[in-house]
Amino acid sequence: MDTKNVRSKFARLVVAATVGLGTAALNLAAAPAAQAAPECGVLAEGAAPEAVAAVEAACDQLGTPYVWGGGHGPQPGPSGGGLDCSGLTRYAYYLATGEDIINGTTYTQWPNSRVVDRFYAAEGLDPLLPGDLLFFGTNPQNDLGHTAMYLGQGWMVEAPTFNQVVKVSSVANRGYYGAARLFHGGTSSQPAPGADRIAYTEGGDLWAMDGELEAAPEFQEGNVKKYQMEGDRVGVLTNDGALLVKAGDLGPGWHTVNPDSVTDFELDGDRIAFTEGQDLYVIEGDVNGEMVHQDAAVKSFQIEGDRVGVLNTDDVLQVKEGDLGPGWIDIAQGVTDFQLHGARIAYREGTALWAQEGPLDEESFHQEDDVVAYQLSGDRVAVQTTGGALLVKEGDLGPGWVTVNADSVTAFHLDTDRIAYAEGGDLWAKEGDLDAGIVHLAGGVDRFQLDGDRIAVLRGDALDVKEGGLDAEWVSVNPDSVTSFQIGGDYAKPVRG
Repeated sequence: MDTKNVRSKFARLVVAATVGLGTAALNLAAAPAAQAAPECGVLAEGAAPEAVAAVEAACDQLGTPYVWGGGHGPQPGPSGGGLDCSGLTRYAYYLATGEDIINGTTYTQWPNSRVVDRFYAAEGLDPLLPGDLLFFGTNPQNDLGHTAMYLGQGWMVEAPTFNQVVKVSSVANRGYYGAARLFHGGTSSQPAPGADRIAYTEGGDLWAMDGELEAAPEFQEGNVKKYQMEGDRVGVLTNDGALLVKAGDLGPGWHTVNPDSVTDFELDGDRIAFTEGQDLYVIEGDVNGEMVHQDAAVKSFQIEGDRVGVLNTDDVLQVKEGDLGPGWIDIAQGVTDFQLHGARIAYREGTALWAQEGPLDEESFHQEDDVVAYQLSGDRVAVQTTGGALLVKEGDLGPGWVTVNADSVTAFHLDTDRIAYAEGGDLWAKEGDLDAGIVHLAGGVDRFQLDGDRIAVLRGDALDVKEGGLDAEWVSVNPDSVTSFQIGGDYAKPVRG
């Protein structure tokens, strides 16, 4: 339960019943009278076993009263006499998997890093499978007011709103925004674009591979200064200042976004952002779309969903959301660096870390002092302190740090429910709850990354990757000539520091 949002927006929540813990949107059109709701259950094929089990668990809650905040206690399950919408989805997946994998409100469930694929209203309901989480509203930062679980054939199971009970409803006419999938499905399901990609450089040459770890790498481009994979897109910045982006497979097809004056870039979703010195431009949609100048003198920037964030030359953190027109909101002054993730913003003032969640005018909360690195991932926040401690918390932004390592961490990374950290050249990881056991993965590690069920390490010039459990065997992707790498679409944003 997000107590910060509860305190600051209680009056508005009671009236509108749309924000914070995921109460139902006001547009509560029931299934058409001519078509009675079917029996709750799996109404289509192709879902993963975990998703099928989650549907069955959600259907077992039919008749449970809606209670705002219900299901957001320390452990999943009804609280206060019932469940709210995100409490229902949290509890269903907990019963299905034995893990609390989708804790949080509608704000944090949508960007949760356990998600393997996302779908949007423009695609319709055809790509969806039972067990997919449905979200309703207009944008993921401040107006996803309701969530439910898809059954198939246009039906869902939900905890609707006050004075109602968990029931089966039609998805139609509800303000559907998009859906999130937590487990890859069967033959009718495809992995998230880019999820199985690996890119690496050999000096200035970029190579990439897609699919199995033994897949053959394909040459992408030479003279590469920086690169990024995002979904099915690949972007490269050459040493000559050219920004090239392609979408689709890894074959030919570069589009020249800017031929000679780019200083930095970032891809996120269907947006491309790049700087020419202190000038920031953003393209939305096709790779050859219109470049929109962002009116700010930029030191650093990030795009995330429909948000654009900049740290300007006066050290003011400014963020806008929605379209690419005017609309900056000043978040804080004296900022050193920042990170956007879902509805959250984290930033440092010197070594002090602050964070906020929800609308851009929300209050920021002090997180920790003496921070040398930090990361937002799903509903988790992690910090590495000057003394080498790795602290992680999950849920709201209030107290609750768990000490993963007290004094010897030199680097770390979070993704899904995994945490990896280095002690010098030794790499360790844990999976699941924050108090889970630590597993030693490798020695002699220079760099590492988590992405879904894959872990990659660079040891000297050798790139090794494993997938599956933490005890899986390492596979050599390139034995002797790698200078940098990225695995997956990396929806969990990189560590700042």
